This record gives sequence, C-alpha cells and structure tokens, in this order.
Amino acid sequence: MAHIKPKALLLSLLCFAATNLQAQQTERADSTLMQEVSINGQRQRISYRLDRQRVDASQVLTAQGGTAFDVLRSVPGVVVDADGGLSFRGSQEFLVYVDGKPSPLSGTEALQMIGAASIKDIEILTTPSAKYKTDGDVGIINIVTKRSETEGWDIAVNGTASTWRTLSLDTKINYRTGHHNIYVGGQGSDIHNKSQFEQEKQTSAKGTTVTSYADGTRFRDFRTYIGQGGYEFNDGWHMLNIDLQGGRTINPRGGDMTYKTLTSTSFAAPLEGMEEAHDRYKLTKKLFQTAIDYTWKLNERGDEVSIANRFRYDRFSEEYTESNMFDMNGARQEGTRGYETEHHWDCDGAFAYKLHYRKQGTLELGYQYTTYSEHGDYRICYWDLPQQAFVWQDNLYAPFYYRRQTHSSYAQVNDRIGPLHFDAGLRIDHLKDDMDLPTITSRHKKYTEFYPSAHLAYTTNKAGTFTLGYSRRTNRPGIWKLEPYITYEDYHTRIIGNPDLESEYIHSMEASWRKMVGNTQLVLSGYARRETGVVDYVRRAYDAGVTLDSIINAGNEWCEGIELQVTTKPTRWWQLTANGCLSFHNFRAKYEGCTNTHATSGTAGWINTFRLAKNTALQFDGHFVGMEHLTQGKESSYVFFDLAARQSLLQGKLQLGLVWHDIFHTARYHSIRTSSLLSSETWVRPTYPNIVLSVSYRFRQPSTKAKEGAISKEAEFVGKDF
Repeated sequence: MAHIKPKALLLSLLCFAATNLQAQQTERADSTLMQEVSINGQRQRISYRLDRQRVDASQVLTAQGGTAFDVLRSVPGVVVDADGGLSFRGSQEFLVYVDGKPSPLSGTEALQMIGAASIKDIEILTTPSAKYKTDGDVGIINIVTKRSETEGWDIAVNGTASTWRTLSLDTKINYRTGHHNIYVGGQGSDIHNKSQFEQEKQTSAKGTTVTSYADGTRFRDFRTYIGQGGYEFNDGWHMLNIDLQGGRTINPRGGDMTYKTLTSTSFAAPLEGMEEAHDRYKLTKKLFQTAIDYTWKLNERGDEVSIANRFRYDRFSEEYTESNMFDMNGARQEGTRGYETEHHWDCDGAFAYKLHYRKQGTLELGYQYTTYSEHGDYRICYWDLPQQAFVWQDNLYAPFYYRRQTHSSYAQVNDRIGPLHFDAGLRIDHLKDDMDLPTITSRHKKYTEFYPSAHLAYTTNKAGTFTLGYSRRTNRPGIWKLEPYITYEDYHTRIIGNPDLESEYIHSMEASWRKMVGNTQLVLSGYARRETGVVDYVRRAYDAGVTLDSIINAGNEWCEGIELQVTTKPTRWWQLTANGCLSFHNFRAKYEGCTNTHATSGTAGWINTFRLAKNTALQFDGHFVGMEHLTQGKESSYVFFDLAARQSLLQGKLQLGLVWHDIFHTARYHSIRTSSLLSSETWVRPTYPNIVLSVSYRFRQPSTKAKEGAISKEAEFVGKDF
C-alpha cells in the first residue's frame, strides 16, 4: 500500500456519488425497479427498488468478521457514535427485521446479533408502505440471510477473532428434499468495543461550582448466544414456515476513570480532589421466539391468503447498574447498585388477502395486531460510609407494569401502467397504552391514528428512473423512556425517564433519480422529514459535580438532505464507489434548556475494490463524518480509513478475510454541551489497533439444481409485517 498517499485519500473524500440503473426498454421497467444490476459482471454494492435500497453484503469487504452493523456503515448517511450506536440520516429510531420477521432484539443490539458472513442483503425502507408497521422515523432495516437453494445438504461455518478480543462462531445446517426444507443453526459472539475517554465538565448547583476532569477507558460489549431451527414447505400452492429461536444476550458496558476535581463555594477556599471511579452496566436477557407463516395461493392468477404469527417471551431480563468511587488509597467513598428485573412477552399476528385485479395490479387488504406486556421492579442500594456497607433504599423501591396493544387495518394498491409504477395505501392504528408504577405514577391512553403512504416510479429509455415516496411515521416511547426514577450511567451522570412523554410524529418524503451512463451508474436522492415532538435528552446540573439527563419532547425539527453516489470501473480490476450525504437541520426548541439550531452536516465515502486475482480482492475505504448539532451543543467532524482483503480457496468453499479498521487512527469523537449552569466537553478515541480475522467454510452437495417445486428462491421482505 506504499503507493497510496493519505493526502490524496483525503482530497478524494470530497467526491459525492450513488448507484443504480436505467431501464433499457419501457416494458422492462418493473424488472428494472426490482432487480440488481452489475458493472462488467460485478454485482452492485447498493441497488434500488420502488420503496427500498438493497445493500449486497458480499461486496462490503470491510464488514468481514463483523455484523449487520458493519455492513450498514458503507451506506451514505450512516454514522456510528462514541458509544457504538448506529444512526441513519441523523436518527437511531428504526425497526429491525430478519427475513421479514421482527428481530428478537431491537436497534443496535439487533444489528450486532447477525454475523456479516450469514447475510445476503440488507434492505432499507426509508418510506415504508402502509402495510408495514409505523414505528421508526427513518423506516425499516430488513436483514436477508443466506439460504440454501440446493437439494441435499448445505453446511456453513463462520468464525471471527480480533485484536479487541472479539470472538464469534456461527453455523447453519440445511437439508432440502423436494418440497421440504429443514434447518438448524446457532451462533455465539462476544463483540468488544474499547475507547479512551476524556471529559471536562463544570456544574453549578446549590451554591457550589465543581470543575472535574475525567481520564480513563470505556468499553461496550455485545454477547449473544442464540440457537435456531425451522421447517419450510412449498409446493407452489401452499407455503409454510415454522421458525424457533432461543438463547441469551448479555450487553455490558462501563468505564474506569480518574477524576480530578476543583470545588468552589462563596464561603470557602477552592478545594482540590482526586478520585477513581469504576462504573458498570449490564443488561441480561433469556429469550425465546417462535414464528409461523402460511400462504395459500388460491388460483393461477396469483390471488392469495396469508396468515402469520410471532410470539416472543423473555423469561428473565435484568438491568444492573453499578457506580463506585474510591479515594487514591483504594478506600470506597461512595457507590450505588441498581437492579431492574423484568419479565416480558409480546405477540404479533397478521391476516392478509391479496387480489390480482389485473395482470399488473394488486389490491391487498390486511389486519395486524401487536400486544406487548412487561412487568418487574426496580430497587437500589447506596454505600453508607459510616456503616461501611451497602444499604437498601426501601423508599425508592418501584414495581411496575406496562402493556401496549395495537390493532391495525390497512389497504394497499400496487399497479403499473406502461412506464409508470405506483403504490398507495392507508393504515389505521388503534392503540391502548397502560403503565402502572403503584409507588410513583400511572399512565393510561387510548387513541386512533391514520398513516398514509404512496410511491411513484417513472422509467424512460433516455432519462433513467425517477421515484417519489411518502409515508407518515411515529416513534412511540417504550417503558424505559417513561420510567420516572433515576438510574446511574456513572456516578457523575444520572438519567431519568418521563411518564408524560408523548410520541414523535414524522412526515417522511424522498425523491430519487437513477441512470446508467456508459460504464458508470448514478443515483441522486433528496429526502425531507418533518418531526413534531422530537424526543431528546436534556442535561442539567443536578448536584455538586453531578448532571442529570432528562428525556423530554424538546421541540420540532425539519431535516432535509441530498445523497449522491457514483459507481464506475476505471479498469477491469478496479471498481470505485464514491458517495456523499449533505443534510440540513432546523430545530425549533419548545423546552427550557434547549436552543434553536440551524445546522448543516454531512458524510462522504470513497470505496475502492481491487480484484488482484480471480480469487483475491482488496478494498480500501475512506470516510468523512461532518459536524452534527445537538439540542444543547455539537459534535465535531472526523475521518477514518479501513483496509480489507479477501482470499477464496478450495473452489470458493473456504474464504479468509482480514480487516484493519481505522488504519491511521484518525477516528475520534468530540462533543460539547452547554446550558446556563452546565458546560461539558468530551473526547473519545477508539483503542488502536482493531484488526479482524475471519474464516468461512461452506459445504454443499455436488448437485446445485433444485427440484421443481422446492423452496428455491431467496425470501423477500415484500409485505408480511407481523
């Protein structure tokens, strides 16, 4: 890599780009919207359909040994924060599905559960149709796993290790015969994130001003142990799938810090101090999920009836927080231990009827329900210095019960007239929301809401493909955002929920243009979101040297953005993808402590894939993340570079991967928060180096021809939302 100059890499990050295709003939418009294309025989990294973009995981070499989380980092507008959380177009609110079924986990945890080696594609629906659930302001992320298309046995094994001590192993065994398919598998992973942490903070409360400087390390781990098995039947008229999953997840995080403090009051001289803090958080879940799908094709025209049901049960879930403060001689001065024990279950069901009222047109009518229940309690104990023991705080004991029921009906039409392809739908949600904390408060709500959606695509031979999309979305607060008792992030940072928190409501719109120009593929997209009741954390001084993060409806926000991506092949062995996202945020505060902001931010990527030989590939990526403005401050911009190599052996059965993340150690997170009685500045830098080695082996029986009537197609996320 000596011929690659860092300065040239940084200059190249100014390039913007995007990828997709142009239909060559009007009568091929539908296939153009639904299928991937290639440049000189190489499959596209990102392709597009009427209502979604699709990321080909096999083309993201820097995700080797990683998870769905790492695959998505190559998408324009995706940013990873200092705590390892993933956001897309400025939001962390999205639903995660696996093969069209809700994931047993949510958010970043769900993305970290699926290894990249097991993923075929990831679909991103930014303006989902009315037949899909309405949660998540930036839409739905559906992970499409690799599935066998061959008769007989198909066995896949994937393993990973890294310099961060990340370890993972997953396997899947598949046996197909005729109309029947049986599969079993399992995965275990221990994914580590490490960083150096510094923070300077000043608080003024109760007549005391404390300036503190923290220096130390922080970590966040994702440990997942899941087993899976299932049966599929497909004879062309009847399709049945039964899937079972069960296992355990453990997600610890924490930090080890040295604090230097300066305490000032109006009646005494400043007092200096030095302390050591060790903070721990751990969320443990033991979960089980089963899903059953059945589809009956009624006639040759393709009319069908489908029924689906999913049940998940967490037989045990515990959230544990621990904060410890010692003097420099190792004597404990302060400490807390909090326990939130939960038992939760949820169930989703759906019934749908699809009518092909003409060859190109379908009408779908459906009903869906969701019920979510959770009960448990919260208790905390404090260190009593005179007694030299932890003492339970009985007055802070808080049992709780929470239940949400949603009944939804929808109608969706999809049609094509010549080069024009469109869909439109309306969803009606009836909700009942109940929460009881007998020792603190209660919350009971009933309401009905309407969620329309529409998509339009127009394809011409010369101009390319134009698409428009719209959907109304929402972010409904879960119980962890509603709980009105204080928990500890660390001894100097505390968090409290808000039982009066209201839902966010989002109008989401997107327009795009896609075209093939010679050997180059282009896509230009524009999006806009109008959010009311934006949910955010507001930090304020709580006690001497202590801040409290309160979750509130901060105000309203308008977010607009432009994405451009270009994919081309300068030579037969080099494929270049350049992309960029420029976004504009206009936040109007409606809560004391928040400020109006008008900000511009953006991301850019420069992705190079080199085919050094038939079975050898090299990838070099450069990424830029622009400044982001918060309701109380801002986060600075930064750049980072990744290098990856892949070698195929044994006629493609064995693949070796090596990835070096942040090779120049330039990734860093710098944030500033300010208010009338608080100023806080934080620096976080990932531990160096982070090198990942992955090994994948796949055994298939020699015959690759599936029998007639077998389940030979990849599962597509085309409307079952349960």
